[in-house]
Amino acid sequence: MVSLIGEFAFKVWVLLVLEAVMTAAWGHAVIVESSPADQEVLAQVPEAIVLRFNVSIEKSFAQASLWGTKDRLKKLSIPESNFALEADPARLYIPLPSLAPGPYQVRYKILATDGHTTEGVIRFIISVPQ
Repeated sequence: MVSLIGEFAFKVWVLLVLEAVMTAAWGHAVIVESSPADQEVLAQVPEAIVLRFNVSIEKSFAQASLWGTKDRLKKLSIPESNFALEADPARLYIPLPSLAPGPYQVRYKILATDGHTTEGVIRFIISVPQ
């Protein structure tokens, strides 16, 4: 009887450890959708970049900047519309300036609501009009 209780307690402990590990692994925000998509070639300059993550993020800590091939061109602002009550807590809308044809990167750093930070890059190209 004691060994059955011990075996049951061990199985419960294993399940609790697995749950803790799985929860920690899911803590990092991952992009599930972006517009433009990474590596997309665009015929027109997008008005904004939209990032949607798999978890809610702390938008007040979000940072984004626009890069050319080598240098940072501009720090991008996170508009107030992202903080509206009806705004999706996992989505960031970041307006882009007018851009000439060429390759660009938007580098971002966000904080998930569980406290994990994530940095990433979305690359896109504005094609030359034909």
